[in-house]
Amino acid sequence: MRVIRAEQLTRSGDANAALERHCVHTARCQIAGVTMELCTDIPDAARLFAQRYADHPATREPDFRYYVATVRGGYAFWCSHAPSWRWSQGSLPADAVLFLADAVAIAALVRFDKRMASMHAAAIEYGGVAAAIAGNSTTGKTTTLLACARRGMRLYSDERAVLSDNIVHPFLRRCSVRAAGARLLLADNDSDRLADTLRVAPELSLKTCFGGAAIASPQPLRALFVLAGTGHCAALEAIDTATALPAISRWFDTRGDMVDRVARAIVTLRNVKCYRLTLGSPDESAAAIAYALTRIAATS
Repeated sequence: MRVIRAEQLTRSGDANAALERHCVHTARCQIAGVTMELCTDIPDAARLFAQRYADHPATREPDFRYYVATVRGGYAFWCSHAPSWRWSQGSLPADAVLFLADAVAIAALVRFDKRMASMHAAAIEYGGVAAAIAGNSTTGKTTTLLACARRGMRLYSDERAVLSDNIVHPFLRRCSVRAAGARLLLADNDSDRLADTLRVAPELSLKTCFGGAAIASPQPLRALFVLAGTGHCAALEAIDTATALPAISRWFDTRGDMVDRVARAIVTLRNVKCYRLTLGSPDESAAAIAYALTRIAATS
């Protein structure tokens, strides 16, 4: 099985303007007040992008356009205000092209507005307190978020916390649930709506699954949970900003270079309560998060 990663893209300085006229297939989304239009010569990629961001309908003309075009040996990805990228390892199915386009296009959306930033984290709200759940891929962010939703917490995103002026905004891209995570969630509860959805669809809409009322309204980021593996039961440990920073800085994105991104990450965590969370069962982990957020809300 071929593994495709965004890190396999290479920076490109090639001029791509001549390719834009071929990019006639389009799809739009609006996230944190910024409207982006994906333009491509691959019809299935536009169709899949529209499905993935169906919960972010655009209500106005695009602020910018992001282009994806077929070129010799691969694909080109570019827009007017962010780096251009190339895939030079041959042709790919439309869903793989979408995976790459998604990574670079959303980075371009974040860099469009200097107030915006994003981190590789799920994001929830409980008792008026917005929190991020940070961790590398496959560490349990989506599974934990879905368990939090079962406990009545409201949702922003399963894998990318999008902020504008440190306010968390919904990022409702369709989320994928890995088989191992689905098994853990079904072990907790196999008879609710989420369980029914997991049995038939590995990719789900948070809004459709839990209802519009489960989507959180924008709130300041006030808590961060750094996932630290699994144990016999869920465990929380308060940590300081310096300890939490490495968990978000690698995948923290905003306008500027690496120094700018690290500086922005430090500012983002300035008034945030940070915890190291060892996962137990999904429901135990969600209960631990609820306990911490309840205490933060009580001291507000």
